[in-house]
Amino acid sequence: MTPCRIRIAGAGLALALALSACSEQAQKGPPTEQEIHAGDSGVPSGAPGRHLYRCDDDGTLIVDFKDQGLTVEFRRDAKAAPTVLTAPMQGLQYVGDAQSATFAGNQIRIEAPGKRPVVCMKENAS
Repeated sequence: MTPCRIRIAGAGLALALALSACSEQAQKGPPTEQEIHAGDSGVPSGAPGRHLYRCDDDGTLIVDFKDQGLTVEFRRDAKAAPTVLTAPMQGLQYVGDAQSATFAGNQIRIEAPGKRPVVCMKENAS
């Protein structure tokens, strides 16, 4: 082989290896409930990621899903300062300074030391 053909063959081989490496990335499963909620809205204003929940203590909870669902902000009313919780990856428990939250389908369970857990169901869940 001539030096020119060797270079062309080498470049072709390098390109083939690079393309095969790209196609071997792990396939991601279906989106989690939190990822879905981060992009949609459950309020009339259409604010992305905002959903209303009705709690077992007869209160309401406004939940804002952010950062593709890895962060949630929740508050009892629109004027209250939010409680911010984060999760290290999809499907895991959200934690903050004094509270934690776990999602299961359309339900959120909020726990804090020394208090009884509060369970809330998403309004207008389909």
